[in-house]
Amino acid sequence: MESSEFLAAKQRLMREAFPSSGDDLDGMSMDFDAYLWHSPVVREVKVRHTGDTNSLIVATCVPVCGHSEAEIGAGLEQVWLQDLSYRYFEAHMVTLAEGRVQLDVITQIALNDFYVTATIMAETSSSHGVR
Repeated sequence: MESSEFLAAKQRLMREAFPSSGDDLDGMSMDFDAYLWHSPVVREVKVRHTGDTNSLIVATCVPVCGHSEAEIGAGLEQVWLQDLSYRYFEAHMVTLAEGRVQLDVITQIALNDFYVTATIMAETSSSHGVR
């Protein structure tokens, strides 16, 4: 999805719905942790809540060596689409930059129900590490 499309979808959903919290957000964080660890392109993961509705969850990953940024992006996108996003609605955007892959996401569980925003980052430079 193009940046402008993603941002428009995200802004619209954030206006029309409310952010996940409590046990629902905790459960999603646990899912991020579990499913990202099982990705073949990830060797380390750290997941945290931010308190910022723009990105409620941030997952920082260390990729498995030998994968290109495009492969890492595709691997993260696959986990998002197959295992993490809610089926009612999702939008995402992959950004490949030298030394980093970033997947920005938003998903909604049902009409008139809560949403989750998140950022998944994988540092691909030689000085990467989970912080």
